[in-house]
Amino acid sequence: MNNKEYKETLSKSLKISTSVFTCVFLLKVIFDVNPFYAAIAAVSCLQGTIKDSFKVGVERVIGTIFGGFIGLLAIYFITTESTGFKGSFIIALSMVIIIFGCSYLLKKPSSSNIACIVFLGITTNMEGRDPYFWAGKRILTTIIGVIIALICNWLLSGEYKRFIKKNKSK
Repeated sequence: MNNKEYKETLSKSLKISTSVFTCVFLLKVIFDVNPFYAAIAAVSCLQGTIKDSFKVGVERVIGTIFGGFIGLLAIYFITTESTGFKGSFIIALSMVIIIFGCSYLLKKPSSSNIACIVFLGITTNMEGRDPYFWAGKRILTTIIGVIIALICNWLLSGEYKRFIKKNKSK
């Protein structure tokens, strides 16, 4: 590994670990909320640049909202969660709807994976939870994770210095 690769790896690991620490501390320690989805969002959207991180973060939020919405619609039609032929068929059909919806309706094909995952979490993993509350909480914690990752990336990359310098010269 050369010096440039080492510095990039170190920078990425510091940004991710700082983002995950912030998600876990803020949500679990301060607000007593499960930080799992926020931490996953933080890890997955952290990219080399703020611009790339923002793009991935926005697509993750869009996919989470869309998958959550379709999941809530499907729950309305599935009376026994994913058991039985009817539930299995609705879940399978929903995958097609989600993928086409992300690709052609939303024009965000890279959002389809997370949309499908969120959908499956709502329709197959409820275990007696209120699906509307769970979907809302899932969307909110994902947004928090994305915001934390963007802030950490912005601060730790030094981009904020360029922003301050640019605005001082105006």
